Amino acid sequence: MRTMQNLNARYRIGEATPVGTEPDQGLETSAEWVAAAIDALDSIGNVVSDQCFSHPDALTQDSIMSYALALMRLRECASAAGFERLTKACDALAVTVARLIEDISCASSEKCEALTRFVAHAHAMIQLSAGNATRYVMSISDIRNSVDNASVERDARAQG
Repeated sequence: MRTMQNLNARYRIGEATPVGTEPDQGLETSAEWVAAAIDALDSIGNVVSDQCFSHPDALTQDSIMSYALALMRLRECASAAGFERLTKACDALAVTVARLIEDISCASSEKCEALTRFVAHAHAMIQLSAGNATRYVMSISDIRNSVDNASVERDARAQG
């Protein structure tokens, strides 16, 4: 966990940030930060679409690091766009990601589901916060389907 804490501490204080998470100098308006947040969230979505997030035993260190870097980028964009709730959600999820970075053997289906569900929840938070960012909206039915699918998979694993 110390690794992620060190990254977050430097990130918040304004010291050097990890490669790929530097602030974009050209982003000045809130709409641009919202778009950048959506891009970062899409990056997380691409990472969790990999099958290893469905099966904790297949989780790799590279996929966890990719998730961590995309999460840090999302946090930066959410903070710059003024999405306080999403910023705090990113901070909370960083604890789980940090634990996985330090000890991949602690991966469980619950942790992987949390990482996967975060994408739908973050989309909803952006939708609620952005108000007029309708082109980035994830429909309620898509969010429900995502959560329902995770519940069905969790129930199947519990029974099996």
